[in-house]
Amino acid sequence: MRKHSVMVGSRVLYYAAQLSHAKRFAQARRAEGMDAYVVPDQTPRPVRKVRMNPLTGQPYNRPGTGRRTP
Repeated sequence: MRKHSVMVGSRVLYYAAQLSHAKRFAQARRAEGMDAYVVPDQTPRPVRKVRMNPLTGQPYNRPGTGRRTP
């Protein structure tokens, strides 16, 4: 899970999993007169494993298959 930080100076005020939530929180603190800023989480996103359908042995959500073009 991501961990974006809202900080004032060197003190962490808030951790958020979504960057947009951290930005909104920092914006609200700035409206209150605090000098808050967002530090985005720099860790790389984990690679998602392909989910296999146990009945067919095929991966779920294969792009371009099973759809007909009109």
